[in-house]
Amino acid sequence: MSFLHMGIAATPIILGILFYFNSEDPQFNPSGSEDMFLAIVPVVALASIFLGDFIFKKILGSASQKNGLREKLGKFQTASILKYVLLEGASLFSMVIFSNTQNLVHLILGIVLILYLFLQLPTKQKIESALDLKGAEKAKFDRTHEPVD
Repeated sequence: MSFLHMGIAATPIILGILFYFNSEDPQFNPSGSEDMFLAIVPVVALASIFLGDFIFKKILGSASQKNGLREKLGKFQTASILKYVLLEGASLFSMVIFSNTQNLVHLILGIVLILYLFLQLPTKQKIESALDLKGAEKAKFDRTHEPVD
């Protein structure tokens, strides 16, 4: 899963680097009145964060205690991928807007979204906590060298 996470994060990083080094005269202009994207890009960024968290919790909420560990892990993976893709999309949108406007505010916002995406890296503790694994399921999850039934 972390390879997928890093792959999703790599696209906006590469695009941001390419756009920055190909820009002609980037300027930091947070009060540019002619740049309507100064209102749109932050709204898209916040919407992707909150919508991603909402969808993540909604999908994990449907993983009842009756489901087995394999089903729970599948739902966690699906929920995580959707969350990552929303963050990646908002970051890419911010990078493309930077490319068009040459306003560094958009690039910085894209970088912040990428950093937030890195904070979402799935760890064993995060998975156990999100899925509320206890008892036999936790013991089965802790056996890393055995396949999950």
